[in-house]
Amino acid sequence: MPKEKIGKIIVLLILIASSAWAEKAPVEYDAFDGQVVGARAIGMGEAFAGLSNDASAPFWNPAGLAIMGTNSFTICSYLQRESSAKWDDVIKSDPLRGGKLAYISFASPSGALSIRPLSKITNNTYTNNNGVEQWVDKKINVNEIMLTTARMYKENVYTGVSLNYLNSNLSLAQRTKDATSDVTSINVDTGNGWSLDLGMVFVPSSYLSFGISAINTIGYMYWSDYDKNRLPLTLNCGVAMTLPQKITFMYDIKRIYYTDHEDLTTKHVGAEMSVLSMFIFRAGMSGENWNDPDKVAYTFGVGFSDKGYMLDMAMKKNKIRDSVIPDQFSTISVYVVSLSMPFGSN
Repeated sequence: MPKEKIGKIIVLLILIASSAWAEKAPVEYDAFDGQVVGARAIGMGEAFAGLSNDASAPFWNPAGLAIMGTNSFTICSYLQRESSAKWDDVIKSDPLRGGKLAYISFASPSGALSIRPLSKITNNTYTNNNGVEQWVDKKINVNEIMLTTARMYKENVYTGVSLNYLNSNLSLAQRTKDATSDVTSINVDTGNGWSLDLGMVFVPSSYLSFGISAINTIGYMYWSDYDKNRLPLTLNCGVAMTLPQKITFMYDIKRIYYTDHEDLTTKHVGAEMSVLSMFIFRAGMSGENWNDPDKVAYTFGVGFSDKGYMLDMAMKKNKIRDSVIPDQFSTISVYVVSLSMPFGSN
């Protein structure tokens, strides 16, 4: 066989192999986002990157651990969702699809071990095009373990790093039926991935702090049967200002860079007021466009703190679009609780 033909065959085989390898995993673009964690931060409009001084810091800004001040065990749960909308619409944008547990963390000022469920998604679809019926059942579970370390880089400057491990299970069942055939295929795959988060907090005075974090600075999910997923990069910049009257104001700008979806930019503002050193009241708002009331979320929160024990509750109210009538929106209220308690010695 001539060398020229052999070369063409080799190139063709490489192209075929590359095409097969390039098949993307059938996961939603936001399957690796997870829920926002920490009732305290949620109550302040999800504006927390500029301070992040509690056990939810690995999620918001790893550097915040260094200014936390005490060891703390924290658990965060989404207790309830209320809305007049259909339940399918209520949980459609929820990566946990109505799941309650959002975050567990053992944290100290020097490091933390945290666990987050990112996705528990089940999608069932049916189509009928010109007599060709197709059923698709898809399930994906993604969980993340975060190992975080933080320290004072130099006076008034704190840095933090999180190295994260992700595990995922994906199952895809498809059935196609027409007048002459009925074909069923099932594929079950396991994914393993990793990511790196970076953060910095600058505290020029006891009244002011600035923070910036890069979540999934580098991050990939690897599959056995599909090409790898590049995890979405999230950049978060924030400022926190605390007045002598024990009132703290926060402002954040967050941008998420997706590989298979348009980028998302949101603004967050919130306030926290301490009363009698034990009771805390919070309020905030967030959204893509504050001039559009359908794209703005309002949050409220209360907290109780005593001797390192903290109980925080938050409510988030936003609007969701009806899946059948796109011009119709319904209000949804989500209730979140976080419990923190000290452990060990500082």
